[in-house]
Amino acid sequence: MLFAAETIASLEANSHYLGLHWADWAILCAYLLGITALGVWSFKKVSDSDDFFMGGRRFGKVFMMFFAFGSGTSSEHAISVSAGSFRNGLAGIWYQFLWLWATPFYWIVAPVLRRMRALTTSDFFEARYDTSTSLLYSILGMCISITFISASLFFGAKMVTGLSGGEFPVEYAVGAMTVMFVIYGLAGGLGAAVITDFVQGILTIIFSFLLLPFALHYAAQVTGAPGGFAALHLGVPGFSGEDMLSMTLTKELAESLGKEPITIFYIVMMSINALIGIVVQPHIMGVCGAGKTEYEGRFGFTVGNFMKRLCTIAWTFTGLACVIIYLTPGNGFISPERLAELNADPDKMKDFADSVFGYAAHDILPRISPGLVGLLFASLLAAIMSSCDAHMVMGSGLFTENIYRKFINPKASEKVMVWVGRFSGIGIVALSLLLMSQFDDAIQVLTRYVNAVPAFIGLAFWFGIIWRGYTPAAVWTSTLTAAGLWYLTTKHSPFDWTTAEEGSKILQRNIDYLPGLFREWLWDNFPFTKYESLKEGKVATSIPWQYVIYLGGGAGVGLLTSFLTKRPDESKLEHFFTLLRTPVRPGEKVHEPCTLPENPLPPETGKLIPIKDIELPAPSFVGMAGFIISWIVVGLLVALTWWLAQLGG
Repeated sequence: MLFAAETIASLEANSHYLGLHWADWAILCAYLLGITALGVWSFKKVSDSDDFFMGGRRFGKVFMMFFAFGSGTSSEHAISVSAGSFRNGLAGIWYQFLWLWATPFYWIVAPVLRRMRALTTSDFFEARYDTSTSLLYSILGMCISITFISASLFFGAKMVTGLSGGEFPVEYAVGAMTVMFVIYGLAGGLGAAVITDFVQGILTIIFSFLLLPFALHYAAQVTGAPGGFAALHLGVPGFSGEDMLSMTLTKELAESLGKEPITIFYIVMMSINALIGIVVQPHIMGVCGAGKTEYEGRFGFTVGNFMKRLCTIAWTFTGLACVIIYLTPGNGFISPERLAELNADPDKMKDFADSVFGYAAHDILPRISPGLVGLLFASLLAAIMSSCDAHMVMGSGLFTENIYRKFINPKASEKVMVWVGRFSGIGIVALSLLLMSQFDDAIQVLTRYVNAVPAFIGLAFWFGIIWRGYTPAAVWTSTLTAAGLWYLTTKHSPFDWTTAEEGSKILQRNIDYLPGLFREWLWDNFPFTKYESLKEGKVATSIPWQYVIYLGGGAGVGLLTSFLTKRPDESKLEHFFTLLRTPVRPGEKVHEPCTLPENPLPPETGKLIPIKDIELPAPSFVGMAGFIISWIVVGLLVALTWWLAQLGG
């Protein structure tokens, strides 16, 4: 008997490698080989830059729905929401639900982007303003792509740490993910991204819901509650069930956690910032423009993102279940010594929260069946790669179409353009890997960087499609003002150019000297713009007030500049707004970016208000019906979240 037991234990030990069971490795390898082959297969469909950067505009509603879902959903979202709910309770859902209130507007804005007949968002700025603003967006857009890819890989590394119990080398995981999406993304361009995102979107949905029922089961088992949702109402020491299931982070609870309160004002400003920034994220032009007509883009953009909102609910309650599983004394999932260590050190608790989704999968799923961790791992890679490939392709498109073709080689052939796009994509990924090394906090990355950077130039997009009077000079001043105010109100971590402790301190002081002076002046004169963490002894600019400062400053300076500078030629403006008013017809071909089709709509047709300088399109029945239905869905998702929080109470 003893020999048999030892043999079984030995076999079990030998069945694991780097923290994963052989069945997990089998599933993982099958996924990586299959998805790479699928992406490379689309190589034969790439013959020109329209195929590479816009997928030939050949996709229907289902593919566009999964493309919008896949390209906009990455591991960072599951991890940031799970980490947020683990640290802040149900209020952590707002780190992703901040986009919920913007989603109905996707139904309205998607046709605008499709009617541009553009390859990149930079083409929009060229057509509406001038070449200088196109160059400005190209540079900032590549920075956005680099930021998004690095954030996805950073969160992927956090997830890998948890999934393998800390045994899998993070460098190997990041390297494998990067190689895979680079291979098929550079081979097939946006078409490969759309095709692979269909498969990866299904896996991401599995990834989002696979862990939740088991996490709730073990939360009930740890507490002895009659069910998982009932266990959530019991809370843990220092974190009552009432606080944990509140959809707002109260001031008292926030102070105990060392976090800023998530108030109604916080949620409103995050939502406004999200709506302003979403339209200029580089991959959104592909999300709205790769479909056959504008309806495919409208349906895919809106419905795909509602799918993401539903997954957000699953991520949130998984994080809440993890609070019970890991922070209940004597839980059986974490040693008493490790729990005491986490409770005593906020930084270690923060790092644990960032990896808690992966730790839960590593600790729970093998108890159900071998191979489930591998399935979740494959789904994780799907979420990361589906987002990274789209950002890589659209970022490379900005360089190729709007910098290389215009300023370096205007006579480049289509074959050369495709290969320049591939090589520039490699450069974007390399810069992303460098930036990833500077991140250290999931919530910091989301609120301070990922959500902020696109909004700098998003102001120019919204003013540009509504008011003819917004000028190219205003694009520059509003963007630079918003970026400058963001920089001045943010505490910046230094690049670690030296390992000497004193050298790092000097570098920190140099990098943060001017922002430090500005923040000191701001807080002295406007004390409501700061929040102070009594637990951690830190002071920072309030996140919603930071949004108010850089959005308000950018908008104000932009409007003032517009009244003082010359607008574009009237014929240029007429061409642009005729584009926006002319629907995309079935079978329409786009031979050059932002060119009018045959028989465009006459001037002034389709305007809501007959004022020359105001360009608000008259709503169609499809537009209004979809907008109203979208708001109903928003209400249902909030109601579903609230109802789940009441279960078992």
